Order: sequence, then C-alpha cells, then structure tokens
Amino acid sequence: MNEEDTLRLARLFLADMDAGVREAPAFPLLLDLAVARAEFTRATGEEHGAEEAFREAVGLLRSGGGTGPWLYRGAAQAGWTALRLARARGAEPAGLAAVDEAVLRWIADYPAEGGVDLPMGLLGLGVYALAHPDAGFRDKATSGVLDVVEERVERDGDGLLLRLGDSPARRADQSALCRVLGAAHGTAGLVAYLASAAGTAAAPRARPLLDDAARWLRAQRVGFAHSIFPHRVETRYSPARATWCSGDPGVALALTAAAGVTGDARDADLARTTALAVATRPEEDCGITDGCLCHGAAGLVWFGRRAHDDHGLAEGLECARHWTAWLAERRERGPLTYFNPAGMIRDASFLEGDGGVALALLYAATGTRPAWEQLVLARPVTPEA
Repeated sequence: MNEEDTLRLARLFLADMDAGVREAPAFPLLLDLAVARAEFTRATGEEHGAEEAFREAVGLLRSGGGTGPWLYRGAAQAGWTALRLARARGAEPAGLAAVDEAVLRWIADYPAEGGVDLPMGLLGLGVYALAHPDAGFRDKATSGVLDVVEERVERDGDGLLLRLGDSPARRADQSALCRVLGAAHGTAGLVAYLASAAGTAAAPRARPLLDDAARWLRAQRVGFAHSIFPHRVETRYSPARATWCSGDPGVALALTAAAGVTGDARDADLARTTALAVATRPEEDCGITDGCLCHGAAGLVWFGRRAHDDHGLAEGLECARHWTAWLAERRERGPLTYFNPAGMIRDASFLEGDGGVALALLYAATGTRPAWEQLVLARPVTPEA
C-alpha cells in the first residue's frame, strides 16, 4: 500500500474508533479519542475536534465520580492530554492542580501491592511528571518515583532489574514474581523511563540506575532463530512474541533510548540488531493474534517505521507495509475485533483497539513522529517534546 492508501486506512480506523466511543462513551475512551484526534490534527493539519472529546471526557469524570491516578485510563492520562492540547494551541495548561495533587499523593505513599510498571503503575505517574512544565512539581514527583524504584529493584550479577509482584492474576498466567523484560511491565520499561529521567535535575540519581538496568537488559540476550530476547528470565529458552508490551520491539526501543543518553555503542548496536530481527521475523513466528498497538499488528506497523527512522533499516519499511496489508485485508471484512480474556471483542481504545491501529497507520503514512510515543516510553519524555 502507498502512503495515500495507508492514510485512508488510518482514517477508517479513526472512524471505527469514533463509532465505538459514541456507542458506549466513557471517560477512558474519550481520553483516548482526544489523543487520537490531536495526533491526526498534528500530522495532517486538519481540525479533528480533540478539545471537544477532552471536554466530554472531563465532564463524564466530574459526573461519574473518581478515577485512579494512572497513565492509562486514569488521572495522569487526563493530565498528560491536557498538557499536549494546551501546547498545541500555544497556551498555558490550566486546571491541573487536582491531578498533580493526586499523583504526588500516590507517589509519596505508593502501595506495596502497586506495580512499578507503565500503564497502571509507578512509571506511568513518572511519565506525567516528566512531561509537566512546572519544574518544582516535575522534580518533586521524579524524586519520589526514584525513591520507590530504589526500594523495589533487585540486583544480581548482571545488574539491576524489576520483578513482577504477586497477585491472583499473575499466578493465573504463571508470571508472579518473575523477572520480565518487556516495556509495559518489565525492566525495558524501567530503562526507557530512566533514560528520560537522566535528562532532568534527577540525573545524578537516574544515570547510575540507567547504566545498571541497561547492562542487565543487554545480558539477557539469548538469540533465537528470528528474535533476540525471551519474555522473562524464567522462560529464557523460549522467544517472546514480537510485541511492544513484552517482546523485542519494546526492548529495542528501550535500548535506543538508553543509547541516546549513555552513548554506549553496546546499547546502540543491540538496539539495531534487535530491530532488524523484528523487521525480518516471519509472520508465522511473531505470535500476532489481533490488530492492536500493544501486542498486535499495529504495533509492528509502528515499530517497522521506527526501525527505518531510527536505524535506517529498509527492512523496517517492508515490515510496516506487510502488517499494514494484514490490517487492510481484515478490515475489508468489517470492523476488527481484539483479544480479550472473555473472547474477541470490539475495542475502541488506544492500546488495545481501533485507536492505536489508526495512530500506527497515521505514523506509517506521514512519518510525523507521534507525541503519543511518550505514553509508551518510546521517545524522551520532556515538557518540550
């Protein structure tokens, strides 16, 4: 598919997202819609009504009660979205006091059962803090995040790592207390966060942690037929799926972020090697079962374009084209369904549904580096980025 066809497909998935949100409007989905519309406006120059969706989301929140503090489906996502929208219109953000207070409160008294992860955990709160224009808030929150990180990480002979917590859900999928590598819940996500924190006033604390965490991540390289890393240390002889959340794409993005800070050729070389492995991995070996951004085909459309833009890999563009065609073929049969523990369902969301598909295709078509990459720690998180 050419760029025009890819953009047309992106618009179709945005329309699917909009229809899904209108069918069952909810605060998290309206936030996702605001993010998606803002990106389409930014990449195409066409007004898509992001502010309207955001106001509707806030209205639902006010009428329906509280929400968690998280970067995904929570207050931190609302705050981050407000920051992006204010920047787009050249205005100062307003009305963030309640979000800032909630985030600081959670960081200061972070629950023992809380995860040090990205979507609904500590690192997501850190992302919001790093994107904040107020230096006082940013420094205080980042310092608090690093306090918790220093308490929760473990060290072994390879460096510094995260271990998953224990919960019924973790026991059910046999991941409780495991040492996972991925960007969503594992050490790759921590590496990417620390790479951003190392560019702030917290650098004296963040940089040594980054060096040790990146060293641990490099040491987990195994090298399978078509991939580089396992999902977790405990299953190190089985390759991870080719997904942002738990596999080589997320690890490659984290190592790319680390290399930008450390200047370490080992990080840069391994990031490129891993990106090439992802871009050339046969479809049947990728473990892709749906179209979403988090763990599906859209994630590989996005990552393929990133592999080209970051590392000059022509194979990355071919990867993006392949998975774009995969999505187009399935969309011809009607709106997509996405994996859910209860079965394949319609989903309009950013990480796991139509929204992420639309945004990955938009990037593939236009080459405009997405602002939403901050939300998945795939680009440096700063107030200016």
